[in-house]
Amino acid sequence: MLDFRIYTFIEVCKYMNFTKAAESLNITQPAVSQHIKYLEQLYSVKLFTFTGKKMSLTQYGRLILNTATTMKHDEIFMREKIDEKKNKKRK
Repeated sequence: MLDFRIYTFIEVCKYMNFTKAAESLNITQPAVSQHIKYLEQLYSVKLFTFTGKKMSLTQYGRLILNTATTMKHDEIFMREKIDEKKNKKRK
């Protein structure tokens, strides 16, 4: 299972906006900021850069986004396979 802060990061990347990501996740904007700060400290890199109000991913942010997206899809695939096996046993 992926850490919930990774899901926050993916959502921020989707909107490129902390406030919109917070609304989508039904959490506060400060919580989103804390999640991103935690990940930046965990990996010792900056995930986003800001030019005025324009937000963009750093090279590390792109790497983590690509990896996290793959992991998210792998988790979905794994859950589907588990559900299929469970349903076969019930029959």
